[in-house]
Amino acid sequence: MTALTLAQKLALAKWLTDGLRALRADDLVPQAAAEMPSGSRVPVMFGGKHAGFVTMPAPSKTVSVDEARLLAWAEKTCPHHVETTEEPILGGSLIRYLRENAPHFLRPAKRLDPQFVTDLTTAMKAKGYYVTADGEKITEVPGVVVGESEPAPRVNLSEDAGQIIGAAWRAGDIPVADLLALPAGEAGQ
Repeated sequence: MTALTLAQKLALAKWLTDGLRALRADDLVPQAAAEMPSGSRVPVMFGGKHAGFVTMPAPSKTVSVDEARLLAWAEKTCPHHVETTEEPILGGSLIRYLRENAPHFLRPAKRLDPQFVTDLTTAMKAKGYYVTADGEKITEVPGVVVGESEPAPRVNLSEDAGQIIGAAWRAGDIPVADLLALPAGEAGQ
């Protein structure tokens, strides 16, 4: 076997990185999601030695807010949570001075009460609905999107995992060609 040139090493590293990234995203993560229950923790062994753990976290809920859509909805549905404020056109530190001496440089603006947004998004994320001050249960709020992340396995390697995996590799216990589905060379190669 001949030593690799720098260009070959770079090309090989790129090919392996791209191949392993695609393998993880397209094959391993979906397979883990199908086979590993949320909260499971599986030890990883190579050559009979412990090299770490693979854990499957529970999916987590996410909430994103489109402030403009949420503000439009809140103005109609729960206007008591909408504040009218003054925003400076020229700069924030001049607002008091401008209010007294040059009010034509100020324009009224509307914004949501930050505590209301926190309460709303927390309720939507935790329970899937928000209860208004009038007792109305709201499950869909324009401008608020509740999603759920896809769980992906997390791998925690032990401190000596490199040596353990390296030894198993050299012993032929890790069939990398099968893992990467390396293409067969042409006849005679």
